[in-house]
Amino acid sequence: MAPYWSFAQFNYPSYDALLNRINQLKGKKNVAVESVGKSFGGENIPVIKIEQDKKAKPTLLVVAGIDGKHPAGVVGSLEVVDRLTSLAPDSLNRLLSGRSVWIIPLVNPDAYKRNSKTGHWLSGNARVVDNDRDGRVDEDPAKDLNGDGVIAQMRVKRAGGTYRVHPTFKDILVQADRSKGEKGEYLLLTEGIDADFDGKYGEDGEGGVNIDRNFTFDYPAFVSESGEYAASEPETRALVDFIFANPQIWGIVHFGLTNNLSEPEKYNPAKARERIISSWSESDAEVSKYVSTLYKEAVKGLGEAPRMEHKPGNFVNTAYYHLGKFSFATPLWWPVAQDSSKKVKPEDVFYHWVSKNNVAGAILPWTKVQHPNFPNQEVEVGGVVEIFKNNPPVQFLSEPAKLHANFVSKLIDAMPQLVYEQPVVTPLGGDVYRVELTVTNVGKTASYPEIADKIKFIPKFKTVCELQKNQQFLNGKRLQLYSSLGAGQSLSFSWLIKGKGTVSITAGCPSAGEIKMDVKF
Repeated sequence: MAPYWSFAQFNYPSYDALLNRINQLKGKKNVAVESVGKSFGGENIPVIKIEQDKKAKPTLLVVAGIDGKHPAGVVGSLEVVDRLTSLAPDSLNRLLSGRSVWIIPLVNPDAYKRNSKTGHWLSGNARVVDNDRDGRVDEDPAKDLNGDGVIAQMRVKRAGGTYRVHPTFKDILVQADRSKGEKGEYLLLTEGIDADFDGKYGEDGEGGVNIDRNFTFDYPAFVSESGEYAASEPETRALVDFIFANPQIWGIVHFGLTNNLSEPEKYNPAKARERIISSWSESDAEVSKYVSTLYKEAVKGLGEAPRMEHKPGNFVNTAYYHLGKFSFATPLWWPVAQDSSKKVKPEDVFYHWVSKNNVAGAILPWTKVQHPNFPNQEVEVGGVVEIFKNNPPVQFLSEPAKLHANFVSKLIDAMPQLVYEQPVVTPLGGDVYRVELTVTNVGKTASYPEIADKIKFIPKFKTVCELQKNQQFLNGKRLQLYSSLGAGQSLSFSWLIKGKGTVSITAGCPSAGEIKMDVKF
């Protein structure tokens, strides 16, 4: 039986309840539930497709549940599914006109399955790994010393310690600032014992590979939880392969532990010119700026979101730099200090939020324990339960999910939309004809990121002109490739063709839409 804490205080659904919620979507109008692959532990990785039909159309992909420490993204993404599918039929049809939205709510099912049973929320999948690289595996897990069903903090009273009690919150420890004459009196550790006597506590237990450290861009080799090599995990490969196999995916929104929506990506000329590019291009950064404006307007009721930097090997950077997709990330929920009468330090916002909302279980009182590694010393367990910092009790997710569903809808509306003018055929005499076609992107974003033009496997904007046997090109080619088409931009194409008849023209790209037409002359 799961510990009382994991459901009564944190109250996230069990893994089986989550699967049941996903499976109930099957058969719902405009909704299909499929699988993108399997986890290391053999669990299906579901994808929920919201679309009018099976025809490939420009698609927005929403991804969640990569890091096991972010169940809020999983539950929030399913709330977004419910919000979108509950739109009035006219509104949903308009939203899906020529577009699709797909949601992968749980990239790392192994983590959710394990964590929801134990109440100890860890990042990684079901693979057994040697995190401290001492030749033994899972020999030093975090340990529930006081039997309350949760892993919290552990403090050891010691002269010369580096932590002191917070001046406002008695159950919080903060680092002593010696430059201000502050004196520390505690060591602060993860609740547990040093089972392998390496001076670390709870550093090598269950938890596997953190999928959000296992992607290919800036992969952090030899870092705990990053895996043996880039894309070593089936979850990583399943997600990457799925995106490769569906070039109609225009952009990605990740509900995870990073944020490039509150503060958009910026163009760095020097980094953009390096052999290994590590800056968004100038035109792509403008798209990021515009999408950030949409985002901040849509979720302004949630208060200012914290900055959350991209970490090495994460999905968001890989999706842009290696997969050539517009890639945006948000934590979906964040604590906000609700006392506007005084300025709250950023590091204290969470504590104020917990106090204001009486969030049971997020900050625990300190209780004394006997500890084998600290005989005859004062050791206490309590303080902050880390999982609450990015994951509130479920009831706090309703409003963020509503506002993020609104953002997703606005982003779908902002996707590229190609409009083709009627082809113009001009007879030039001697059985020679000029065929001209103009296309305009009337959407609010580019047909795909500029960086995709540097990635050879990303389908470029193209035209294909097929002739009949009695026809030949005097000027122009059967296949012509072009760069990304920005918002409001137009492209004109022309062919000089000898021979009367019909030509078939295909123009566009998967991520912005393609059109096929027959031109008779």
